[in-house]
Amino acid sequence: MAGGTGEIWSEYAKFLEERERPKTARNLYLRALVGEDGGPPRVTHTPDQNMLWDGFLSMMRSLKKNPDLTLDELKGAARKDGNAAVADRIGSTTPTPDRMVSSPTVDGTTQYDAGDGSRPVKRSRWDASSSAAVAPPVITEMMSAGSIDTTAGVILTASRNMPPEIEMLWLACDGGSIPSRPEPALFSASPPKLGDPSGKDLVGNEAALRILQILTATTHDGKSLGSAVLDLCHACWMMTAIKEEEATRAQESIEKKILAGREALEADLDTRASVAGSAIAAVRQANERERSVFDTHCDAQRNQILASIAWEFRKLLYTQQIILTNANIPGFDGPTVDFAVIALQSKMCSVLHSAFFLRARVGEASHAIMLNKQLESLKKFISTTVKIETIEQNHAPMQMQLQQQQQPQMMYPMIPMGMPPIFQQPPSMVYAGQQPMMYQPMPMDFQQFQQGHTIMHPPPQQFFGPT
Repeated sequence: MAGGTGEIWSEYAKFLEERERPKTARNLYLRALVGEDGGPPRVTHTPDQNMLWDGFLSMMRSLKKNPDLTLDELKGAARKDGNAAVADRIGSTTPTPDRMVSSPTVDGTTQYDAGDGSRPVKRSRWDASSSAAVAPPVITEMMSAGSIDTTAGVILTASRNMPPEIEMLWLACDGGSIPSRPEPALFSASPPKLGDPSGKDLVGNEAALRILQILTATTHDGKSLGSAVLDLCHACWMMTAIKEEEATRAQESIEKKILAGREALEADLDTRASVAGSAIAAVRQANERERSVFDTHCDAQRNQILASIAWEFRKLLYTQQIILTNANIPGFDGPTVDFAVIALQSKMCSVLHSAFFLRARVGEASHAIMLNKQLESLKKFISTTVKIETIEQNHAPMQMQLQQQQQPQMMYPMIPMGMPPIFQQPPSMVYAGQQPMMYQPMPMDFQQFQQGHTIMHPPPQQFFGPT
């Protein structure tokens, strides 16, 4: 999202051109470069104007199949007669009309735009309140040039100014150490390798189902919301890539400066030592002190660069969390510094990263078909899992009762009535070549024995009386 207003106009025009809306893209270029209804052009910065004119020229050459069209001819036709000149005087091929675009009115009815340029394409937003298995129709929103500038300003302000409360939380995490980057990053350089394309092995069944519902959702007029979400995630990935490149350049630059400074210092110290004469020992000590001071200064510069890079990545994380929260991505609920939450968010972004990478390889139509198949398969898997868990919960009490009934009953000692117990001698008291001795207590009558012992009577069918 970094860049000036001209880049936003250019990206939006390319977005329209990729979706086969050349007429609306042409009107957008004219509104930015020439103005409308006699008004001034919306883009006044010269480098931005040159970039937009180049994009406009490339589009018109491709649209009119006229590679000999020059920039001066395009500017003359656009500034002289406006839209009519560009449509009629440049080439003879009639541009392909844009597709019908629907938008809700204030009273809830639907109006259709035939692509006459009266308004740009509107993008749809996912309804966060929907939790049904099949995504409901989502209301589209009017997008205008003014809203583009406003949105760009809000995002740029959010990326540059981190709230004080978030900064305080990061400072609390640092303690007295040097600030470090948020780990793990939401997007990695290369797409992750998922064991399951739906991502359920990584984020769980419910989160994977929610992501698939977002990626397969469509508006009431058949436009894909998932494609817009993946474009948004791809933009966040590019933000991370740009920031990584900036960090690498900053570190390489400071290392080059340190190396050049060390070479100059060593040359100066060698010159000083060569003319020291009898004071060579003192000069060497002074040289060592200067080297130590230089090393300390270099370490301080490195730490300063690392701290600056860390805060830049923290601001980037804050911006990405705001963007993905507004897109209703599971796991995102505003900015946070909680490492556990950031790890969960990184897993969600890994699934989305794999999705937009795969879409670029197989095409948008094939990818949409695959996502719908994954959604149906995951729904069946979740419903089957829920049924199995319900059956297991219902059978758990019955299994516990059955196990209790199958436990072996306590065996009671068998003591014949009227006979004293017989105790076998322990094994340690049995010597080689001797028979085990049996301990036979003094005979007593049954009443005397019963007074000193508690007799456990077994069940009747196991009772054996004296013979």
